[in-house]
Amino acid sequence: MIVLYARVSGHDQKEDLQRQVQQLEQWALVARTGQLTLTLTDSGSGLDTERKNLQRLLTLVQDYQVAEVVVTFSDRLTRFGLSYLRSLFSGYGVTLTVLHPDDEKTPEQELTEDLLALIASFAGRLYGLRSRKQKALLACAKQVLTEQEE
Repeated sequence: MIVLYARVSGHDQKEDLQRQVQQLEQWALVARTGQLTLTLTDSGSGLDTERKNLQRLLTLVQDYQVAEVVVTFSDRLTRFGLSYLRSLFSGYGVTLTVLHPDDEKTPEQELTEDLLALIASFAGRLYGLRSRKQKALLACAKQVLTEQEE
C-alpha cells in the first residue's frame, strides 16, 4: 500500500494538517490512481521519534505492507536523520516520495531552520509549548539568526 504521512508540530495547527492531508490525497488520486492508500497523521515535534503514527508506519514497513511513503516536505517525516529512514525504507523495498523537495533552499537556510527547530523543541520542553518565555526565546533566536544571515 501507499502511506500518506502528514505531521504538524502542535494541535493548534489543525488547518495546516488538513491542508497536508488534502494535498497528499489529491496527489494520490492523480499519481497513484486505484492503489490502496493509508493516511497517517501526527501532532508533535519532528524530533520526537516516538510519535504514535510514525511508529505505526515503521511497523508497517517492517511487516512488508508498504510500497511507498509520501510526504509533502521531508521535515514532516523527521527533522533529522532522514538518510537513516531512506536507508531503512530502501532495505524493505519502500520508496520515499517528497512532493516538495527542499532542493531550492540554501545551506544557510537549512541550517537556520534546523537551529530554530532545535531551539523551539528544547524551549518547549523547558517552559511548555504555550508559555511566553518559549515564544520570547524563539523570537530572539530568529532575530539573531536572521541578523547573521545578512
